[in-house]
Amino acid sequence: MTFVALTDAIDWTVARWDGQRPVPIRLHQARSVDGALGGLMFTHSFAAALDGSPSATSDAVRTVACYHPLAGTRPARDCPECFGIGVKDVRVVRYRYPMSLALDKLANVLRPRRHPHPLMLVFALADHRWDWQATSRSLDVHPETGEALLLRALRQLHSRYAEGPVHVSWLAKSESQQHAEMLAS
Repeated sequence: MTFVALTDAIDWTVARWDGQRPVPIRLHQARSVDGALGGLMFTHSFAAALDGSPSATSDAVRTVACYHPLAGTRPARDCPECFGIGVKDVRVVRYRYPMSLALDKLANVLRPRRHPHPLMLVFALADHRWDWQATSRSLDVHPETGEALLLRALRQLHSRYAEGPVHVSWLAKSESQQHAEMLAS
């Protein structure tokens, strides 16, 4: 999906912006003691910042429609996967903080000459409450140039965004990769 209009790109970003890692504002919880040495306990947001890298994953269960692949010539009610209900639960791996991971990847993009870095543009847009015209004025660029720069930055962010890791099918791997995986497990 490629955004044609800046407003569509902003709507997409705003819808996913709140799912980032929590920012640690306080280091410790008030009056909470942890461990044998009696140190103060970390707050939840600080503990998440310590243990959770942007690429941390979690398992989730998702309900999807069943197309009865194992039923064969039998009726759909005899499907061993959904037992005729028509839906089944599938285990999926998802990133805990997909937007934080996309921003982390965007930070590694080379800065274009004579223009601000795309990550700085995204943060400036968020800082101006997603008003691209106010962002263009604050960057002291012409509105059309600002619109083009912001659209490009949000497209770059979108291209790095992923809900979960990409899994390569066993059949798509070479024989040596399949053999290495079997030895590793």
